Amino acid sequence: AKDYDSNENGPPFTFALNESASFDIRSKFQIQGNILSTLVSFDREQRKEYKIPVAITDSGTPRLTGVSVLHVVIGDRNDNPMGPGHSDIFVYNYKGEAPDTEIGRVFVDDPDDWDLPDKRFMWLPSYEQRSPYFDVHSNTGMITMKEGTPNGTYLLRFNVTEENEPIVAFHWVEATVNVTIKEIPEEAVDKSGSIRFVNVTAEDFIIPEEDGTSKKDKLHRRLAQLYNTSLDNVDVFTVFSKPTVKDMFLDVRFSAHGSPYYSPEKLDSMAVGIQEKLEEELQSRIYMVHIDECLTEKEQCEDSCRNVLIKNNVPLSVYTNTTSFVGVSARVESECTCDVQEPLICLNGGTAFADKCECPEGLNGPHCEQTSIGFHGDGWAMYAPPPACHEGRVTLTVTSHSKNSLVFYMGPLKHNPLLNVQDFMSLELKDGHLLLLVNYGSGITRLNNTVVEVADGKPHLIEIVLTRNSIEMFVDRCKLSTCMSLSAPIRPNEILNVNGPLQLGGASIDLEALAQSFGWSMVPTNQNFIGCISNFTYNDFMYNLGQPSMHKNADPSCQRSMFTAVTFGIDANFLVAILVCIAILVILLLAVVVHRRRADAWAEKELDDIRENIIAYEYEGGGEGDAGYDLHVLRQMYDGPLRIPALTNKKATIRDDTGHIRFLDDKKSVLDRDPDIIPYDDVRHYAYEGDGNTSGSLSSLASCTDDEDLKFNYLSTFGPRFRKLADMYGDSDDERQPHEESWC
Repeated sequence: AKDYDSNENGPPFTFALNESASFDIRSKFQIQGNILSTLVSFDREQRKEYKIPVAITDSGTPRLTGVSVLHVVIGDRNDNPMGPGHSDIFVYNYKGEAPDTEIGRVFVDDPDDWDLPDKRFMWLPSYEQRSPYFDVHSNTGMITMKEGTPNGTYLLRFNVTEENEPIVAFHWVEATVNVTIKEIPEEAVDKSGSIRFVNVTAEDFIIPEEDGTSKKDKLHRRLAQLYNTSLDNVDVFTVFSKPTVKDMFLDVRFSAHGSPYYSPEKLDSMAVGIQEKLEEELQSRIYMVHIDECLTEKEQCEDSCRNVLIKNNVPLSVYTNTTSFVGVSARVESECTCDVQEPLICLNGGTAFADKCECPEGLNGPHCEQTSIGFHGDGWAMYAPPPACHEGRVTLTVTSHSKNSLVFYMGPLKHNPLLNVQDFMSLELKDGHLLLLVNYGSGITRLNNTVVEVADGKPHLIEIVLTRNSIEMFVDRCKLSTCMSLSAPIRPNEILNVNGPLQLGGASIDLEALAQSFGWSMVPTNQNFIGCISNFTYNDFMYNLGQPSMHKNADPSCQRSMFTAVTFGIDANFLVAILVCIAILVILLLAVVVHRRRADAWAEKELDDIRENIIAYEYEGGGEGDAGYDLHVLRQMYDGPLRIPALTNKKATIRDDTGHIRFLDDKKSVLDRDPDIIPYDDVRHYAYEGDGNTSGSLSSLASCTDDEDLKFNYLSTFGPRFRKLADMYGDSDDERQPHEESWC
């Protein structure tokens, strides 16, 4: 034992079995002085190891006692023959670049564990059953996968011999190994989610349990259900043990994809929602979702701290008897810096040119980011959290159409009793003014600006500066006291280190319930934002707002949100004025239409009067030759009164041009000499009545004819306009006298 106290409070030490030791341990072990001895003989086939709690007491005043656990492993002797065995090996080949790799040992069913020197391993004699992509070591039975092995499932068959004379005679059995190779791309690793378990070993995680499935298999199935995708689209590719002074951690990394791969923020945030269910199904405690080595302040770094994912193509293997897992070597390490010069990567179809990106139209970020996103009051967008920096600077442009709403929130999604980390920062609008809440982990600092109205539909630049000793907020680059706020963070914590994503426009969780679980004195609002957020940066890193990791009812480029905001912003009086104007225009239009219809009706009646009086009569020329007629000859020359131009004080102009006179004379002479033309003028009779002529005229409505075929009884049906004519010329039953012929 070791004691860091002085000698008078240290040795000699007293050792004894701790009172927490079980009856089985007390019946098999005893401590005399500083020596642990056994009371019985042991068989490894019954139990392979014991963990014995030992109480150690010092000689100080007062005497102090500590407990140490002594791990006792039971030895083995090869006294049992082996039997045939089968094992499964799953290999993730990172980018298909895995070198020659030991992937697992040939398994045979043997109660003895330490009998490997008595065994020999070889391929079955048949050449066809030997795979060209694998080798087996004859003494250890370790299988090696060769570099360049393609994806697929391989069934390997081996012949295993054993001999331990005189206890175990020479014998041989057949062993089979099913090897599955799956290549995993770099994108899957870069966009992976992560879970850290506590007090679970890698072997415990992959070995099948009583129901035939391992913890890894159960996690695989649950994640596929969570992300609503098939098992083939989910990969649990890293199982990495990380022992610490206090606990044994197990880091597990996984990915899921539809098309393309889901972002880490989406994977982790959804996994947080089923954390209790995962712990129940896996019978394991989750230490954190989204592995963060910078979460505890000053544990890894004194100042700034950022997480870096270290990955390589050398596989990470976990061996058990019947199951082996070969995963990707990917682990998170802390880096004590904040600002790192990242390689030039052009997003959204941009092209790298020298030291900058040439971007498509509409993408104005330095790396072709889409720098704006809009919300309609019922959505949010999720992004990667910022690193933990000793000095942080947040800038964003806000165009708001809601007076009370959450602009952004970064912080935990769930309270974890194993991790009492509660750092968060939120910016909201309260009655149209800015309200900033910052918690470095030891208390909430409140900053508000009650002078500048931000919810006015206009863009406002907001700047937040975080340091060890101060928190500042500026509006529209104004350094005056009216548009800036200043406060100090609550000690002893000095850095904002969050383990949750950045959320804009609202929150995906109930912040009021979260605040209650943490015991926060001030609660960020749950009301969602209406408007546009653009140009969000953290320490000059521009966020690609147009492509969130996860979102709900968000509008990239703010087009829909701005339209909605304008619609909601119309004043009621202005709307009434517009409706009144529209009503007046409709009334005027109806009046014009009615007026025109009345005018057209009067014109039609006058035309009908003319046609009803005249159209029924025929025109007959002399010589009993009927001729067509045209009603236009009876019309007035002009529709209105004839206007005679005044000739007063105007001189008549006499034209000297007599060419048309000569032209007419020539034509007249030609016609006079034409033999086909009658050389004399004839007399034509029009509208001659009588003498058997049945034609009628206006002057002979009641004249007699030889045939007496003129009847005017129908005149009474013409209406009041023809009443006098009906009375004058209509026939009566008691009076019918002959009339003389007459000329009209």
